[in-house]
Amino acid sequence: MPIIKSAQRLAFGCAAGLFLVTSAAAAQTRDGDYAGAIKLPSGQELHLVLHLTTKGGDTDATLDSLDQGVTIPSSAYKADGDKVSILFLAVGGELEGAFSADGKSLVGAWKQGLAMPLTLTKTVAAAPAKP
Repeated sequence: MPIIKSAQRLAFGCAAGLFLVTSAAAAQTRDGDYAGAIKLPSGQELHLVLHLTTKGGDTDATLDSLDQGVTIPSSAYKADGDKVSILFLAVGGELEGAFSADGKSLVGAWKQGLAMPLTLTKTVAAAPAKP
């Protein structure tokens, strides 16, 4: 019997550890900066950078509209698996999409009166400049 209990504890410990590693990896693949552009009906492109940060299980998002020189804080962030919906009530906008399996892109649409396709690609942080 002691062998069975030890095996059960080991199996439970492995399963719990795998869950924690998987959860942490999923959060890490989502956090970061994602860049892309939307094409307006006028033909103009707006370059955007989405910043995602997770702390204590809560994800915070801000959206930089580089061509307009504004930063828009999110009002709500909702995720269901790879799908995400981020509300930006200050501008009446919503970003809906799905993360790629590798976490390197978010493909969906920016909705603000009408839906415009948007693909955001995770950017790599630049190395610090050498003195």
